[in-house]
Amino acid sequence: MHAVSRLLALALVCSGFTVAAHARIWTDKTGVYTIDAELFAFNHEHVVVQRADGEMGMFAIDALSDADKKYLQSEEASQLSEANLDQEQAWTMKDGYRLVGRIVDYAKMNVTVQRRRAKSWVNDRQYKSLPPVYQVIVRKSLEHLEGLQDVDDRKFDAWLVKQKGEPRVFDIEGVVIELKDGNEYTVPFFLFSNESLKILKAGWDEWLAAHGDAGQEDYEAKNDESFRLQSMAAAMQHQRAINREIAVANLAMNSVTAGLTSFWEVTLYPNNGNMAAPTWVVVPGRNSQQARFNALQQYPGFTVGPIRKVSR
Repeated sequence: MHAVSRLLALALVCSGFTVAAHARIWTDKTGVYTIDAELFAFNHEHVVVQRADGEMGMFAIDALSDADKKYLQSEEASQLSEANLDQEQAWTMKDGYRLVGRIVDYAKMNVTVQRRRAKSWVNDRQYKSLPPVYQVIVRKSLEHLEGLQDVDDRKFDAWLVKQKGEPRVFDIEGVVIELKDGNEYTVPFFLFSNESLKILKAGWDEWLAAHGDAGQEDYEAKNDESFRLQSMAAAMQHQRAINREIAVANLAMNSVTAGLTSFWEVTLYPNNGNMAAPTWVVVPGRNSQQARFNALQQYPGFTVGPIRKVSR
């Protein structure tokens, strides 16, 4: 039996979920692994599906059956995906401010603010030319970074004047949000509420690792994390009750022999101090206890969660 391509998954448990009319059986290209789930979203490399219990998984399309690949080319699939990913999102800041826009990516960048020619600049744009909502983000970021309070336009300009024309550069880590004007802006993590951060930072470490140094970026891995973030953000707004982080799962179903070995999907949660994401791993085993043992052998530092049999 052929080895199956790497599978990425995000386990997002949502309460109040109702089984959708578009649920179907998805199958990996070996025909061994199946999952009964609704399509949530897809791009050119990955598809996100949702089980009836609310768990969501992101699979590499290359790992799916030909029938599943054909379904993803249908108009129905495109409409479902676009409807979920394109819906407007509202995010809560620490101070209760509501930011409306669509989360599309992670970002790590330098932001330069400067007063020159009697005007205030943020990177290469005049502050006054920024959308009002992003002016608010700039001022709130300055409050956090410089320990200021209640910064309005006047206080922002006055603070820049005190810098005597010297540019101030801030290192910003956060997410990219697309606003109603169609433009994209970076919003620092430190502005979001703790509830929002549980979702938004779930894949940050993986994205940051893929970011690497100049000339050493893993673009495929970065794109994986960006799509996971987009789907997770859309799902949170869609379901309003996500409480499970992104999980990375792998299939290893090339050792079934004469029906003596079964395959089991084992959910693994990181122990305290382990910064890894929760994991779905599919392992062989004659019973669930052997599958539990095999999973922990592969992933020390984790605690076993639910176990699901996926083949005889």
